[in-house]
Amino acid sequence: MTILRRQTTLPAAPAAAASLIEPLLTEVAGPGAEPVSLTLDYGAPAAPGVAVTVEANVDRATRTLVFAYGRLLSADGSVLATGSAVFRKPAPVINAG
Repeated sequence: MTILRRQTTLPAAPAAAASLIEPLLTEVAGPGAEPVSLTLDYGAPAAPGVAVTVEANVDRATRTLVFAYGRLLSADGSVLATGSAVFRKPAPVINAG
């Protein structure tokens, strides 16, 4: 299982967790994957500017869908937020040659 992990700082924005978790979930889902749903759950509070780690991995995948999971962690390992998303895979290109 591939886990994507990024070190960054928490931005000062109303949707700070979403702005960090969603792009990594999209990346782990694969090229061309289109979001179907995104759910965020918040944990411990954190101030803008603190160091955080963002992780994402594929929970499972079917022929047409990817189910991904991500976490936003503080430097001490506290869970600041979790996210889960469903992505639709692009249709395979059929070469009628």
